[in-house]
Amino acid sequence: MKDSVKELAEVYGLSVYEAKLYATLTARGPMLVAKLAEAARIPRTAVYPPLSALLTRGLVAKTSFGKRLYYSAASPETLRSIFEHKRASIEAVIATLNESRRVTSGDANLDAVLYVGPEGIKSAGLLFLQETKEKEWYSFENLASVTDAVGATFEESYIRERVKKGIRSKMLLSVPEESPFIRRVLADDKKQLRETVILSSNFYPLETTIVATKGLLLLIQPHTHPYALLVRNPHLASTIISIHQCVWDRFRK
Repeated sequence: MKDSVKELAEVYGLSVYEAKLYATLTARGPMLVAKLAEAARIPRTAVYPPLSALLTRGLVAKTSFGKRLYYSAASPETLRSIFEHKRASIEAVIATLNESRRVTSGDANLDAVLYVGPEGIKSAGLLFLQETKEKEWYSFENLASVTDAVGATFEESYIRERVKKGIRSKMLLSVPEESPFIRRVLADDKKQLRETVILSSNFYPLETTIVATKGLLLLIQPHTHPYALLVRNPHLASTIISIHQCVWDRFRK
């Protein structure tokens, strides 16, 4: 029993008390809480929090008989299902990590990492936000396409975090025409610490979003096979910022 309790706790992330309770109920069947605490050798006053946790996770169920409340363990097959779910999650993480590609050159002061898929775009964006040291971003954006890729909820929370850090944004936004969506974006400029210049996508289509700050570049391609490229290099970042400033000065009213 002792070894199985230890393995349950380690493999499924249970506390020792949770593992003891589940193992006891599996071995002995439905029990009243007082008898369960005694059989599992857990103080009666300490039994309720781990028991509640097991109920939440679906590993224990409770049934009333008259005025008495009995607790019983879910089938051990439930453990197999939890394990398979964890394994699937781990495989997904491994797949995402394997899809990331890094190019590094110490001599060139270059570090570039490719992040694949919508989740990859989110990861790259969060790293860009975390590593930004300056208080200003310069961006070329196709906003709707990126929002479609990462979801409006993530986009909104991301903007809130940028604002919380006091980072201002100068955005060159490529759109075919003014729309209610664009009017809402412009209306939020002040509270979202942003200045926006509209470019016609008929003349200046932006297929890829590019965001630059000192030493950092983030490129997002949200179409078909979405990906993000996070580049750490002062020379490339400075060049993109200079190009942005040139276009900004040309089109800002």
